[in-house]
Amino acid sequence: MEFSEKEALRYLGFRGKPADADTLALLKEVGAAASACVQPKSIYKEVSLRRVTDEDTEIGGIVFKSCKLQAHLKDSDRILVFAATLGANADMLIRRFSADNTAKAAVAQAVLAAMIERYCDEICDKIAAEEEKNGYFLRPRFSPGYADLDLSAQRDLFALLEITKRIGITLTDTCLMLPTKSVTAFIGLSKTKSCKTESCKTCTDTECAYRKEGI
Repeated sequence: MEFSEKEALRYLGFRGKPADADTLALLKEVGAAASACVQPKSIYKEVSLRRVTDEDTEIGGIVFKSCKLQAHLKDSDRILVFAATLGANADMLIRRFSADNTAKAAVAQAVLAAMIERYCDEICDKIAAEEEKNGYFLRPRFSPGYADLDLSAQRDLFALLEITKRIGITLTDTCLMLPTKSVTAFIGLSKTKSCKTESCKTCTDTECAYRKEGI
C-alpha cells in the first residue's frame, strides 16, 4: 500500500528541512514492512441531516453538539458517516518495533499515520468522483475530537455505522479507537464546490480549520 513519504516526514518533525540519510533509509525499510502487512478496510453510508440550533446538528436521528461542525456543514444538504482502518496488523508492527528499536517504532507511527490518511483520501476521491456526476462535492472530513466536537461523539458515530460489527474497530472507555490507525468522520455533500486541502499553499484563508499544519 502506498503512502506519502513527505507526509510521513512531516509527522516525524521534518517540516521545511531535509531528512538525514538514516531516517530516509528507515522510512523505506519500515514503509515496505507496513505496506506488506496492513489490511485496509472502509465503510460509509448516507444518513439524514438536519440543523436544530446554531450548535446542534441532527445526523442520522442523533444530535451532535458542535458549533464548528455546524459551520462546516452550512452549505451541505447531505451527509455521509465514514470509517476506515489499516487493521490490527498495523498495531502489531508498531509493538514489534517498540520492543527492540525505538527509532523504527517512531518511523512506523509516522508511516502508518501517513498511510491511513492516504487510504482515506483515496476512498473519498472515489466517492467524490461518483457524487460529482450528481452535482455534489465532498467537504473535508470532520472527526470526533476535532475542534469543539467532543471525542465522546465517537460512540454515536459508531452506532450509526455499526463500525465494530462491520470492520472490527472497537472503542476504549475513553473513546480511543483500536486498531489505533483508524479514522471516523462526517463528510458533508454540497452543491457548492469547496477548496481542496492540497491547495493550502495558495489559499488566502489562514483561519480555515482544515489548513495543513506548517503552511
